[in-house]
Amino acid sequence: MKKPEMRIFCDPIYKNTRLITEFAKNLGISVWGVTKGLCGSHEIARIFIEGGCACIADIRLDNIIKQQEFGINAKFLLIRIPMPSEIADAVRITDSTLVSSIDTILMIEQECRMLKKNYDVILMIEVGDLREGLMEDALFETKDSIRQLERVRIIGVGASLSCFGGILPSFENISHLIKCKKIVEEITGYPLEKVSIGGTTCVPMLYDGFLHKEINHLRIGSAMLRGSIAWKPFDWLRQDTIEFYAEWVEVARKPSKPWGTVELDAFGKTPYFDDIGIRLRGILGAGRQDIFPEGLRSVSPGLKVLGASSDHLVCDIEEMANRPKVGEVAAFRVNYAAMMTAATSPYVEKIYC
Repeated sequence: MKKPEMRIFCDPIYKNTRLITEFAKNLGISVWGVTKGLCGSHEIARIFIEGGCACIADIRLDNIIKQQEFGINAKFLLIRIPMPSEIADAVRITDSTLVSSIDTILMIEQECRMLKKNYDVILMIEVGDLREGLMEDALFETKDSIRQLERVRIIGVGASLSCFGGILPSFENISHLIKCKKIVEEITGYPLEKVSIGGTTCVPMLYDGFLHKEINHLRIGSAMLRGSIAWKPFDWLRQDTIEFYAEWVEVARKPSKPWGTVELDAFGKTPYFDDIGIRLRGILGAGRQDIFPEGLRSVSPGLKVLGASSDHLVCDIEEMANRPKVGEVAAFRVNYAAMMTAATSPYVEKIYC
């Protein structure tokens, strides 16, 4: 091992994808696979398509271009509102995008007229999470502009939940989305094809049959990649999907509490440690440039991550039954944040198994 590794196990991810897409299909719901959690991996895009996803969704055009270059044959949805500077590329590269303002829609329309290309958008509605989305009152202000669209077609309404404000999907906020769908249909003069929600937090409602009957489009990634919300597993999905590995570079007995004058650490926090005596501690050759340390859970009982600097992961290993040696490797399960940072870091080798 020359650098930390993140191993992605393809078979359980495929099986998770197949289970979710088949379950959704039986309810008349289309699943669009979100690949951003693993940096737009073309391997994951291929698994999602083979597993039954109807489309690939990502937030970055660079990721979508990479997937296309690797031969991913799919429809592509841009799920971050396009910046004005990337609208020309977005229209050329993708089949549809999420939008949340009439200004963006009109810029897309202008580009589409130049290219003589038709293009689909999903209009995002604010339902409480306070990330992207039009407020209900603002919908009426868009009426005249929407009716002048020639190349851009609003194919649906959507909402983001749990991604910023932590707001869970509920009967109330989904009902508000449906209400706004009817308003948009009155403005456009035609029925909308899709009512779309995103986020792994909608998966329990899918499984339990509590999704509103008009929801027919789900944007899902993490549930298929990890089979859980945070550390809460879905018992019908697999969690043996992704692991992070790092090498021990120091093992020594040391005091549990640092001594000397305390100042802010490199990340602007004031560290605090309880004094629990002399402990066996280990340092792994990975840090915050590689991984989100708070998102690690050791595969081996007794290992506790104490914290990290940019390049060192400090652990308490006093309670481990098998004490590690310098040069051996520690394995961890990852939450979403740890998976995402490891995927993004060029210092972590990604291995698809």
